[in-house]
Amino acid sequence: MRVNEIFQSIQGEGVRVGVPAVFVRLQGCNFFPSRCSYCDTQYAVDPKGGEDLSVSDIVDKVRSYVCSYACISGGEPLLQMSEVAQLVDRLQGREIEVEIETNGSVLPENIRPSHWNVDVKCLSSGFYGSFKTKWLTRLRNRDQLKFVVGTKEDLNFVRGFLNGARLRPTVLVSPIAEVGNPLGNWNREWLQECAEFCKKQNVRFSLQIHKLIWGNKKGV
Repeated sequence: MRVNEIFQSIQGEGVRVGVPAVFVRLQGCNFFPSRCSYCDTQYAVDPKGGEDLSVSDIVDKVRSYVCSYACISGGEPLLQMSEVAQLVDRLQGREIEVEIETNGSVLPENIRPSHWNVDVKCLSSGFYGSFKTKWLTRLRNRDQLKFVVGTKEDLNFVRGFLNGARLRPTVLVSPIAEVGNPLGNWNREWLQECAEFCKKQNVRFSLQIHKLIWGNKKGV
């Protein structure tokens, strides 16, 4: 498998925020050579990057950490479909809970992780319309459907998407924000607007706390 990095940290977003996790970041994205406007893992999008590791190598590395939760991300992990299926089975067979983060443009085959975290690309992403709507029939109560929002137009899109929809997964709204310390006025205003939106729509606000703690860099 093409792997960019494997490291232990805490989950920085979503419903398991704060939980210790081992991250397996796979190399390569199907949007390459372009990328989402807010992409924070540009180093992982080129399929020619990273290093080759066997499924066994990855399992051994994950198990070397004292952790019972692994998150497979990218890039886009579903580009390595068969290997990811093997990896999920091997990890779960060792009682490690597995979450997969995916950009929503690729449908899985024979992969059954503990949790999915699926992105719906909003207008400002540059890849609006890439989401496969069949995901909505596959996601379960324990899964997550994420909207990364950077503009009022994105919030309007999310509102329209949710209007009348009966969704089983937890819906996350994740604001784009260059989080610093202290928070800048612009960022605070945007975060507050997104928080108010979540209150009105009864969905979950999801801030990337790992950036607040360590900044936007690899291995955190």
